[in-house]
Amino acid sequence: YIYVPIALDYLGVERYGVWSTILTILSWISYFDIGIGNGLRNRLTESLSRKDGQSKKMVSSAYAFTTVIMVAVAFLFGIGAYIVDWNRIFGAGDLSENLTAVVVMSVIFVASNFILSICKNVLYAWQRAADISLMELAIQVLNMCGILVARKLFYRSLFVMAVVYGMSMTIVNIVASLMVYRKNEGVRPTFSAIDMGVGRGLMSLGMKFFVIQICALVLFTTDSLIISYLYGAADVTPYSTVNKVFIVITNVYGALLTPIWSAVAKAKAERRFHYLKKMIHKLHLLMVPFATGAILLIFLFRPLAKLWIGQELNYTSSLIVLGGCYCILSNWCNTYANISNGLELMKVSVPTAVIQAVVNIPLSMFFAEVVGMQTAGVLAGTVLSMVVAAIVQPIAVHRYIAHFCER
Repeated sequence: YIYVPIALDYLGVERYGVWSTILTILSWISYFDIGIGNGLRNRLTESLSRKDGQSKKMVSSAYAFTTVIMVAVAFLFGIGAYIVDWNRIFGAGDLSENLTAVVVMSVIFVASNFILSICKNVLYAWQRAADISLMELAIQVLNMCGILVARKLFYRSLFVMAVVYGMSMTIVNIVASLMVYRKNEGVRPTFSAIDMGVGRGLMSLGMKFFVIQICALVLFTTDSLIISYLYGAADVTPYSTVNKVFIVITNVYGALLTPIWSAVAKAKAERRFHYLKKMIHKLHLLMVPFATGAILLIFLFRPLAKLWIGQELNYTSSLIVLGGCYCILSNWCNTYANISNGLELMKVSVPTAVIQAVVNIPLSMFFAEVVGMQTAGVLAGTVLSMVVAAIVQPIAVHRYIAHFCER
């Protein structure tokens, strides 16, 4: 939150809108590991709980399979980047900068760091989510320091932003990986421990997560692109600012929610389903103050946003209200998504995610263009799409747990 005003001041409104959209595209890369990271998270948690001696093979195989996939993705994305008219995509036709070079550099960094960040799944399996939060903080600090230096040396360069962003991730992920594996032989990846069978097992579960991830990609990361394409890069900035203000609530709640996925997977492996019922009840209570905070923030948004970024942007009231609704709904859906993922309720999660992805873009376009809500309409389509999971997943989770509790 300190970083955003600095980046906005450095880049200007239009370039910052382009950078926000580039970050959206970069987030797509994380979805192309075919779910191996999430598959590893579940299987490694179970392996460590059972102490079956398969952990080293799982981690080594995950690195091997992910490396092959990420190299292929980066190569294909890099070739495609030279075909696409990025100025048109970003709605920045008169921007005097080589956006192709910016995108390619960013993709290379993100793909590389996706491989390096597999150590996070090991930390999740160890129930050390706080260490991952510390890594994210370190990345943000390095990123901010890099931009402060760039302001003195370079004038409004998106390429410099991409390099600083990529190097911040690289440094932190390398240091974290060395610390995780240095004294933990049981999970330290080696070439000799790579097992094709184990890797295929991770991919089998991972493919189901992959479908959910692709649907999440459509649901959560297309808004900036739609706004940029329809109304120009400058209109992405108010949307992005609303998103970032409300996401502080989602992030704080998410920090508390982070251990839940692995904790649920561990409880499932140990068949402690009554424990899961109590956990869900506590999570319901935990959501109440965060929902209250989101409602208050709707009324306090304008003065807080002006104080934060130091300038007044074009926010519509509907965009602010929808930002609050999105925040509350995200907390609810993320809670049950983590529980569903830990329980591996793929037969429910996959079709639910597909339905949301299918209706999201048409709904966003309808509210934006036909209803005339413009930027707020894009967010309205996303909010309505999320209602599907908000209803279906809680029902599936409670039925699953009740089935085992009655035994």
